[in-house]
Amino acid sequence: MKMVVVYDTDNFEDLQNSIAIMRRLVNEYDKKYGLGGYKRKFAKIQFIKILREWERAAPRKPRSVNKDDVASLRSVKEFVDELWKNHE
Repeated sequence: MKMVVVYDTDNFEDLQNSIAIMRRLVNEYDKKYGLGGYKRKFAKIQFIKILREWERAAPRKPRSVNKDDVASLRSVKEFVDELWKNHE
């Protein structure tokens, strides 16, 4: 199904209504076909395993400046990016 939503940018109420329609369509699509690009589902046990994996990897990762007990933001981001890319 294809739909075109047209709104008059001079009329604020119509603009808000158009946005509400699009949000509803996106939410319905996500419910029917999946969660969307930036959302992932993890079961509780899966999440615990991921945290344990990070716990093993963290000591070998670069540390934050002046905080030897905290991994750098970059190293955490790289870990999450890899997880995000490989998780189905």
